[in-house]
Amino acid sequence: MRTLAAAAAAAVVIVSGTALPAQAAVPEGSVAGAGLPGAIPGRYIVTLNSPAPGTASAMSALGVASASGGASAMSALDVAPAPGTASAMTALGAASASAGASAVAALGAASAMSVDGGTTFVAEMNATQARRLAADPGVRYVEQDRILTVQGTQKNPPWGLDRIDQRAVKGTKSFTPTADGSAVHAYVLDTGIRITHADFGGRASYGYDAITGASAAGDCNGHGTHVAGTIGGQVFGVAKKVRLVSVRVLNCKGEGTLSQVISGVNWVTAHAVKPAVANMSVGGSYSASLNAAVQRSINSGVTYVVAAGNENVSAGKMSPAGLRAAITVGAGDASDRRAVFSNFGPVLDLFAPGVNIRSDFYGSNTMTAVASGTSMASPHVAGAAALALDASPAMTPAQVSAYLVKNATPGKIKDVKGSPNKLLFVGAPPAKPVITSSALTVTAGQAYSGKLTLKAARNGAWTVTAGRLPTGLTLWPSGRITGKPVAPGTATVTVRFTDYVPQSVSRTLTVSVRRTAPVISTGWLPDGSPGDHYSQMLTVADGRPGTWSVVGGQLPSGLSLAANGLISGSPEGSSSFTVAFTDGWGTRATATLTINVA
Repeated sequence: MRTLAAAAAAAVVIVSGTALPAQAAVPEGSVAGAGLPGAIPGRYIVTLNSPAPGTASAMSALGVASASGGASAMSALDVAPAPGTASAMTALGAASASAGASAVAALGAASAMSVDGGTTFVAEMNATQARRLAADPGVRYVEQDRILTVQGTQKNPPWGLDRIDQRAVKGTKSFTPTADGSAVHAYVLDTGIRITHADFGGRASYGYDAITGASAAGDCNGHGTHVAGTIGGQVFGVAKKVRLVSVRVLNCKGEGTLSQVISGVNWVTAHAVKPAVANMSVGGSYSASLNAAVQRSINSGVTYVVAAGNENVSAGKMSPAGLRAAITVGAGDASDRRAVFSNFGPVLDLFAPGVNIRSDFYGSNTMTAVASGTSMASPHVAGAAALALDASPAMTPAQVSAYLVKNATPGKIKDVKGSPNKLLFVGAPPAKPVITSSALTVTAGQAYSGKLTLKAARNGAWTVTAGRLPTGLTLWPSGRITGKPVAPGTATVTVRFTDYVPQSVSRTLTVSVRRTAPVISTGWLPDGSPGDHYSQMLTVADGRPGTWSVVGGQLPSGLSLAANGLISGSPEGSSSFTVAFTDGWGTRATATLTINVA
């Protein structure tokens, strides 16, 4: 794991202290987030376009040396100016790569700190230099780094989990989830977690600390521990056995830079143990860089639940709340009214309790606290997502979102201000399908058609995942098995049913192909005439292959029985005889027949 201390050794590009050479009409672009509250002077996040083959590396042009412990992130930039356009990198005072002049000497620059291991990095420069860099055709955008904070809280008397496991507002003073989240990892991107808190029962662990680079991503603020308790505390949590992982992106004041938060998101993308859910009760004004990082993480298979924010404005203006692929959560109170502070709008997916929420706190291993905010609403939904993933680990982030929204209680929240009127409901997760078929008996050589069965009717598809059905039989997606088995014997196969959720269940199925005695269908033979040619074929009812023989008496003189059942020749005299048919598996049938010759 790369720590921030290691990143500090890699440093950031410092270009602000060098006098620029005179430039005429140097093009400038716009810098996203410039001047926003919390903006960090002289610190910018730079995201590049895909590098063009054969172009000179802008970072090589800058002459940036490699970072301690690895190649400089700058070497990944590969930015070249458009034909006829002065490179913004040259405008920053860098000599050309061909000249080999070091920008470290020319600009006083150290190596950069990458926040995604490739095309996004953090650089220190002045505002003019940032605008010039933004105009470079190889740069997608430049965004000023800034401070993000926890979504604000206020102290109030508590209420519990009672609301989310029932449709009506009147509580039952109980919370009874039907799953526990034990198969799921929940990543808490926040101020850290007090992992020794008694409510976590040893299920909490340190993941990554983007603030100090320490191996222990502990909590010196309380916000992260409170959030983690709502996700997965034994007393206060929705998913009471989920595995909680601390990803510290905010400091003791509940603040962190945009680049630190992105670094935490990228760590989750690279290290998440799936099935996984991530909670972000953190955010701020719109950031293309942060949204892109979260989108990449969602694309990797991690379900993200994010707080809508507490500014009483449209959540679409916020990041990561405005990201459609994330599950964005607004806050409601105990009377099912949108909390006065909660952000709103069509980008929200649903509401959850977010006022007067009691949960764990950081002061001791038993300390609790009451807080309000969309920060408190979001972890309710993250816990519900963990329950859904526990019941159905194959669900994608989009399927988790669709399930939670579909299952939410409609029409309960007052004053939604254009938000979807959906309130989180944590009832029984979709029941897993149960295969009731365990054995199947068919007959060799006979056509078969049958259907595998479930405990309850479900829509889905069947497959064979291990072993093979007897030759001649086929399992169709509908669950029907058809065909004509060729040979007797026993086959063991594993069949799987997957429903629309999707949930799947497998079961071992024993298919026995039985042997049945052949039935001789020839019951009589026509008369013959002395000296005339005679020809008759003996048959069995199902036409199975086998051999014929005479086992008793004698055929009329002049006739013979071939192994395929053909009696032929020129008969002389009448007689009765017994024939036997033996199939390919050694099963035999006999019949006594008579041929009269007159």
